[in-house]
Formats: sequence, C-alpha cells, structure tokens
Amino acid sequence: MVSLSCLLWTDLAFASAQVKHVADAQAFSHVQDARSIFVELHASTWKTRGRFFWDVEGSLRTKLSDVGFTVVRHDTYPHALTLTVDYQELKGEPIGINRFGTVIDGKFFLSHQAEGPLLEISIHETASPSASGTPPYLDVLHDFLTNPYYHYLGEILWGEIQGFQDIHGILLDLLQAEVSRKDREEELDFIMSRAQHSQHSMPSDKNVYAPLAIRRTIDEFVKVNDTRLIGILKDLLQHPDVYVQVRSIETFGDFGVTDALPFLIDLSQQSQRVEVRSAAHRTIKLLTTSSH
Repeated sequence: MVSLSCLLWTDLAFASAQVKHVADAQAFSHVQDARSIFVELHASTWKTRGRFFWDVEGSLRTKLSDVGFTVVRHDTYPHALTLTVDYQELKGEPIGINRFGTVIDGKFFLSHQAEGPLLEISIHETASPSASGTPPYLDVLHDFLTNPYYHYLGEILWGEIQGFQDIHGILLDLLQAEVSRKDREEELDFIMSRAQHSQHSMPSDKNVYAPLAIRRTIDEFVKVNDTRLIGILKDLLQHPDVYVQVRSIETFGDFGVTDALPFLIDLSQQSQRVEVRSAAHRTIKLLTTSSH
C-alpha cells in the first residue's frame, strides 16, 4: 500500500525548492478559517560566534503578517497554526585561501492544532564564486531571499490553507497581482520619502528584491515547462522593471510561442527601451530559427 505522503509529493526537481503536501484535500478544507500562527524557529550558522547577518525571525513574521496571519509571540498564546522553521547556514566548499562558501538550507513545516501536519517546503541555495567579487555569503543570502518559495512564503501558505494546493497556480496568481498592482510609483516614492526622516524603517527584503524574485519565478515556470505562464506574458511587460520585461520577452522563445512573432516584431520596432528592443530581436531570431 502506498502511503499518503508519497501520493501527495510534488517533486520540483528542476526548481530550487521541494514541496510536500502531507495532508489531503479534506484536511486542508478544515483549516480555511485558521488565522493565528506561531513561528517556532531553529536557526544555526557556521559563522564565527554563531552570528547571523540578517533577522531571520523578523523576516518570517513580516511575511506572515503582511498576508493576513496573526502572528503570536509565544506558543502559550492561543493559535491555530504552527510554522516550524529549521534554518541552517552550513560551511560550503573552499573558494580561496581561508575562504569558504555557504550553503543555506531552509525547511518550513506547517501544522494545524487539530488536523496535524499539512505542508513541508524545503529550500536549498549554494554560493558559487562571483565574477563581481561579491562576498560568497552575501551571494547565497541574496539567492535565498529572492527564491520564489521564500520571497512569496506568506502568500503560498495563505493560499494553501485556503484550499489551493497548486503551488504554481499560486505563483501564477502572484505574478498577475504584481503587474496589476496600482500606484506602484507612489509606493516607491513613499519608501524614499521615509528615508528622509531620522526615524524610519528600512524597506523590507520583499520590496527590495521584488523584480529579481519575479524573474526567478518566471524561470521556475520555464524549468518545469508550465505553459500556463504564457497567458500572462504580455501583462508582465507592463511591469516597470525593464529586466522583468526582458525576461518576459525571452520566455516567448523559451516556450516556442511562434504566434507571438507579430507582437514581438512590433515591439522590436516601437519600444522606447533599447533593452526591450534587443530582447525582442533575440527572441524573434530564436523563434524563426527553431520553426524551420
């Protein structure tokens, strides 16, 4: 007899995370009203004196509260959900004299007080030598923070408890929401205006890394060949970040969407951004070459 956990395993072999649905759909249907959550964090690092260079717990709490969860401070307070986090910074391969890379492993276990374990997400990032000379630890931390499964962790957990056990479906909706968001420029102006005050808070990693996280999310769809993304590629071109626009154009080529050729030709001739015109030319060449 095959166990339930084996049946519900979603192996994202080409992606940078693994997602495991431990519970069945019926269990998820019983937790849709769950709002209160406690974060149980277990964190360790190979760094000297066990020092962390970012606020792991603060980042997690912000991601959860931003999407509507009520995060309780202590496990003795009433709560419906528990997010158990095992975050490890491990010593990686040597990359120079007395210099080593860092491997970050993040495991996230969501459970319900009555229904038990619901979901597990594992994220793995490894530093590699950087041509820019960026310290390897900063590289791997940057990769971890822009990993779609961490960047959108709050939204993923919220979508899951609402009964939407389709990780890529959740990510697709999130990409659509990114380009549908209004008043983006006003939001950016507000962040910058706060920086003029002596008492201000730093923009969250969610805001700082959003464009790169969107591009990495697009990459995830390409890697697993989820063609549902094609339907919103033109919408993604409305995103204000030019490199999100470029990646969206390239994705037409990744999926071999020859029907997009007339649109891409117009884009290559009419866009005011040289990066967009160049991306359109490259994609047109790819599509016309592969179609012969």
